[in-house]
Amino acid sequence: MEIVHQLWERIRTGRKIVFLGVGSPLRADDSVGLYIVAQLEQDLTKTNADKYHFYLGESAPENFAGAIRNQAPTHVVVFDAANMEKAPGSFSLIEPEAITGIGFSTHMLPLNVLTDYLIKTCDCKIVIIGIQPKLLEFGYPMTSAIQMAADQFISEFSTSCSGES
Repeated sequence: MEIVHQLWERIRTGRKIVFLGVGSPLRADDSVGLYIVAQLEQDLTKTNADKYHFYLGESAPENFAGAIRNQAPTHVVVFDAANMEKAPGSFSLIEPEAITGIGFSTHMLPLNVLTDYLIKTCDCKIVIIGIQPKLLEFGYPMTSAIQMAADQFISEFSTSCSGES
């Protein structure tokens, strides 16, 4: 996946990297960011627990702003379902300044408020990975198409990280 290469190029020199999953676990594919971060935590803490830190922000990721700031990360990677008008399961790297035009709809505060805060208080780089959902209805599990795309990303990204020098 090209997105794995793009993300790895952005964070490979980072000394401390925070992964933040955003979304509602009750709204089908909106939970994909949470799923990815939970799986990455299982994979990446086996090899480099001091470098990688993980937070499941759900619908109020701003509640973790203080904890993230206290980590003093060099990079924060945010995973979230985003309506980008692409095929379901598509991944895109979204620049922080561009997120106001993307459909992130299930947050208590707009995502750009959190990212602006982290940039100013941590002097870190923010990387946002949007995943196009297929279904956002309340009370449904993640669709198989989105889970398959997420699993492919997790596998390839974990392999990239395990090969770091």
